[in-house]
Amino acid sequence: MKLNKHLGFIAIFLLCSISGFSQTQKSFKKLIENTNFYLEQYSKLTPLETDNFIALDQSGLPNQEIKYIKDHFLEYDGYSKDSISEFNLILEFQSLIFQNITTIIAHQEFEKQKIEELINKNLDLAIVVSDDRKLVNFSLDEKTGGTYQSRISITHYVEDSVPPSIKNKDPHEISNQHAVFEGDGFYEIHSINTEKETKYVLLGFVKGCISCFEFNISLVSLKDGFFEADFLYSINTRNISETEFEYHPASKTISVSYFTDDLTPECICTNDASSNEAQKDFYSNAEEELILGKRCKCTFKFNGQNFELSNSN
Repeated sequence: MKLNKHLGFIAIFLLCSISGFSQTQKSFKKLIENTNFYLEQYSKLTPLETDNFIALDQSGLPNQEIKYIKDHFLEYDGYSKDSISEFNLILEFQSLIFQNITTIIAHQEFEKQKIEELINKNLDLAIVVSDDRKLVNFSLDEKTGGTYQSRISITHYVEDSVPPSIKNKDPHEISNQHAVFEGDGFYEIHSINTEKETKYVLLGFVKGCISCFEFNISLVSLKDGFFEADFLYSINTRNISETEFEYHPASKTISVSYFTDDLTPECICTNDASSNEAQKDFYSNAEEELILGKRCKCTFKFNGQNFELSNSN
C-alpha cells in the first residue's frame, strides 16, 4: 500500500466490525448492498471542490457516523456541527468502502461468489480476478485531484489464513498484505502452472502526470508463505498511443514496443527483479547522445520457471 497520507475520520462502530469472527459473518448480501451504495455516493464526489460543504443529513453517511461527527466535529478540520467538506467526505467513503471490502473478503461466503459480478465496479472501483480465482485485486480511484491518478489497492490471496484488514484507522494501510502487491492496482492477473507451483502474472498501469504513463508487469510466486517477484519490468512513456505492452497467455510471452523519450531515453529489456542494470541513471554520461523517438521492442518468453528475453531491437 501507499504511505499513509491522512488519518480518516472513522466512527467507532466501523472498527468493531473487524473485532471478531462473528462480526465478519454478518449478512453478505447486506455488505454488498452497503458497498454498492457507498460507491454510488463516492462517484458523485470530486476533490476539486475544496470549499464545498455538504449537509451531514444529505451526505449519504450512515446514521452512526453522522452522530459521531456531530459529537466530535471540533476535533478535526473540515467538519462542522451540521456539514462536512467534500474532501473529507471523500475520505469518509474511502474508509467505509474498504472497511466493507475487507469484511467481505473475510466472510465465509466470499469464495463461493463471483465478487466481480456483485460489487458495482463500473464506478470508481475496479475488481480483477485471476483465472484460477485465487488472487483478487480491488483498486479504488483515490480522487486526490492531482494529475497523478493514484488508486488505493488491496490484493488478496484466498489461501492466506488471515485476510487483509485496515490498520491505524486508514484505508491506505492494510495489514496482511504481500509487499510485492503494493502500488496502484492491476488490470490483468494470469496464472502459470509449473511442475512445482503456480505463479502469477500481474499487469498494471497508472497515469503519473498529464503526459506521463507507466506500464508494469510482474511474475510472482510464493516463497515461505509470502509472494515475491521473480520478474519485474516497467516502462514510462509519453506516447501512450504508440505503446504496446501485452501478455499473451497462450504462448506465455510478453511483448513490449515503445518509442524512446525523455522518460525512457534508451531501449531497456531487463528483468528488474534480478538486475540493477535497469536502474541506472540514463543521464549519467553527459557526453553520450541520446536518440529520442527510437522504436524499441522487447519479447520475453516463459522458460518454465521465469521470463527470459527472447528478442530485442
